[in-house]
Amino acid sequence: MTFLQLFMLIESQATIFALIVGIFSVYNRRTTRREISRQISETSDKISALIKETRELVVETRNLIVAEGDKTRELIKALKG
Repeated sequence: MTFLQLFMLIESQATIFALIVGIFSVYNRRTTRREISRQISETSDKISALIKETRELVVETRNLIVAEGDKTRELIKALKG
């Protein structure tokens, strides 16, 4: 085997390896982008649901505070009364 034949063999094997790595890197990039997009969407939905739940809890808390304030005022009036 001459040096040129050996060089051509190595070059062809390197080309095949580069082709395989290139194809898998494109596939991996697309899969990664798809997964990241899904994660962003899922996180956004969860955050929106959490914000909605928190707003509902704030309204409930305000209503409880008002109700307790009314009861406290009535109790104070009854005690003074």
